Amino acid sequence: MLPAFFSGSVGAVKDLTRVLIAEDEFLLRLDAADSMRRLGWEVVEVSSADEAMELLRYRVTFDLLVTDIDMPGQADGLDLARYVRSAHSEMKIVIMSEDRADRPIDPHLFELMVVKPLWNVGETLIKLMEADRNAG
Repeated sequence: MLPAFFSGSVGAVKDLTRVLIAEDEFLLRLDAADSMRRLGWEVVEVSSADEAMELLRYRVTFDLLVTDIDMPGQADGLDLARYVRSAHSEMKIVIMSEDRADRPIDPHLFELMVVKPLWNVGETLIKLMEADRNAG
């Protein structure tokens, strides 16, 4: 069964080659990165939004950002998504989070939102993208 998700389109699988994962929970980050690497995607892992923004400030480019919302540091995943939308608008954003009913999230900040814990992230993203393409 696919996780609950909201909003839009991530794009064709073949278009996603470089992925930045920002997730502070080591095992979730490791699983996400491994499942995406098995699909042939180039993956860079960071444990905070601050680290991700630092990479992006140095003009390292990615096709897709997969980020948690709640992470340690000055910035959280929503701050990171806002930064990406303003400075790297071509980049697709997937937000992974626990139930966020207590905090409204602007749907313009992301293409896709998945509820974690989510194992086999790469395979799940492909299923969601294919379902989105078939529905549209």
